[in-house]
Amino acid sequence: MMPADNTQLPPPMNHVFVDYENVHEIDLAVIGRKCVTFTLLLGAKQSKLDVSLVEKMIGNAASVHLLRLSSSGKNALDFALAFYLGKAATIDPTGCFHIVSKDTGFDPLIEHLRSRHINVRRYDDFSTLTFQAPAKILAADTDDLFNRVLEHLRKNKPNRPKRKKTLIHHLVTLAGKGTTEACVQQLIENLRKAGYLEIGDKDAVSYRL
Repeated sequence: MMPADNTQLPPPMNHVFVDYENVHEIDLAVIGRKCVTFTLLLGAKQSKLDVSLVEKMIGNAASVHLLRLSSSGKNALDFALAFYLGKAATIDPTGCFHIVSKDTGFDPLIEHLRSRHINVRRYDDFSTLTFQAPAKILAADTDDLFNRVLEHLRKNKPNRPKRKKTLIHHLVTLAGKGTTEACVQQLIENLRKAGYLEIGDKDAVSYRL
């Protein structure tokens, strides 16, 4: 049985990628916000930035990335943005990813990433950009999921995931729509603390069920 207290999960990191070829109005308030990284992608022919934007980026250099392509080509910036987003998602799979672009060509990529449990959305401009708040899980819901997962793992001994990453994806699917990887990682930690499993070298999972 889980503790009766409500669980407050840590806020996810928000990663903002801006397609500056078709979105030129930047909300400066986004840059430098807590738990936000900001990546501005420019085409090869874009050589001018607003002074206030440059000053804001310099003042928050630790969380800002400026990427300018060295050559032009059809959809060149789109491919570059997809590459850097994928790289960030590999490093931070539980993060929230935001593409600010009017280009609907990103939508099939977004659909694919969401099917892989990557939290990503596209926005036409900054006026619709919203960040995900920290998730709060009620104790009753946490208890139910904890017990359901425990029962599932006990009944499916031959199919228990052997690595933490595989276990996370397995439990996200089991828990159903709306369950984040951050929630599942907390659940795995609770299972570990309760003595039902251990995470060893190279994230190998061993069970004591």
